[in-house]
Amino acid sequence: MILKNISVDCVIFGFQNNKINVLLWQAEPGLLEKFLTTAQAYEESKVIFEKNPALKSDKFWGLIGTHLPTDEDLDNYAKKILKVSTGLKDIFLKQVQTFGNKNRVPHYRVLTVAYYALINPEYHNLELSSIAKSVKWFEIDKLPDLIFDSKEIVFSALKKLREEVQYHPVGFHLLPEKFTLTQLQTLYEVILDKKLDTRNFRKKIQNMELLIDTNKKQTNVAHRAAKLYKFDVSIYNRLKEEGLNFRI
Repeated sequence: MILKNISVDCVIFGFQNNKINVLLWQAEPGLLEKFLTTAQAYEESKVIFEKNPALKSDKFWGLIGTHLPTDEDLDNYAKKILKVSTGLKDIFLKQVQTFGNKNRVPHYRVLTVAYYALINPEYHNLELSSIAKSVKWFEIDKLPDLIFDSKEIVFSALKKLREEVQYHPVGFHLLPEKFTLTQLQTLYEVILDKKLDTRNFRKKIQNMELLIDTNKKQTNVAHRAAKLYKFDVSIYNRLKEEGLNFRI
């Protein structure tokens, strides 16, 4: 059985080509049958899906998620539906909030618990499953038509990400093992959507004692080769637990 009034949505942000992208999907019409085991459960719940515009037209896209089964925990199910639908696993998901406007889904009262994650698509292979008709990355400022209030959920999650990244090293793992200070600054500028003062940024980073100089420089670049750094893993893990002050 599923809880008809509770659903889970995953907002997956991807950092690629110095842009924030969002992973969206179009679920297969047979999605409901794959998650329900009895005819009675299907009949009781099919109204939820019958009026979903994404199941009737290729024009509409939605966030990866579905209604919560009665025997699943919220956090675990968010990871499960993501793995089943896209093959993404071992992804850190953080709960954003619950969306409960009474008119957000026109045909039924549904509370949606949203989660977000930030990944580098180059490090993860998407595996299209039988429950997904299509899965695709879209640039944050070029989103297609989304079902219900999915757009509001996306930008609420983005706001949450921008708050979190100033107090926790949320996005550091998106960089390659060895990176330049310019790459690190660009990551923050893209996430925060604002230009940062280079001098202040580098001073802040140095004061955190988070970086290790590899004593190597970039190769095969047209411009002057920059120094390469890597993260001090022990300090990185401590900052994940204790938090940091990265407001610039």
